[in-house]
Amino acid sequence: MSRTALAVALFAVLVAGCADTPNGGGTPSPAPTTSETTGEPSPEPTTPETTQTQQTKPSIKIANAPIGGNVEEDGVEHCAEVNWLGKNPIPDGTTISLGAAGLAPEGVFEFYQGSCPGDVRTCADVQWQSGDFKPCHVGARQVANGTEDVSLVIPMEATCETDEDCQSLVEGFGKSQIKFRPDVLETPTSETPSNG
Repeated sequence: MSRTALAVALFAVLVAGCADTPNGGGTPSPAPTTSETTGEPSPEPTTPETTQTQQTKPSIKIANAPIGGNVEEDGVEHCAEVNWLGKNPIPDGTTISLGAAGLAPEGVFEFYQGSCPGDVRTCADVQWQSGDFKPCHVGARQVANGTEDVSLVIPMEATCETDEDCQSLVEGFGKSQIKFRPDVLETPTSETPSNG
């Protein structure tokens, strides 16, 4: 090989080496990597999975929950302690939400929470669960005469783990056993007695 041919070949190698380096520097670019299939599964993705549709739990509504408890009376003011009185206890994983209380018949008593001590739990927005059960209290005041006891009626909705748990809440179902007993109210008259 002649010196000229050797010089041209050497120059071609140098030019090719410089073209492979960034900005004409002396370090060549890394060769592209190739992946080989090894038969092992690919690693799990590290990005969070998309949220799956939440399954709705079974629920049941009862217009007149099976409740019971003592009623403390102080003249026309009454305070009822409200407890779950269903035949079966509240199943694990079940939440009972109490609704707005009512009276049947109406017109003899009205709700008056001041009839209860100030340190007791009211029944507004109460939720009962098997491991976290605390009674609540409803106060009432007699406003008119009546001939029959007045029932405290509280609707409820239960969300359960299973349909069977919901159905167990209505087995042997009873209604409210909390009653306010009216007393005879003396009603003032507007008539003025005549002086004979």
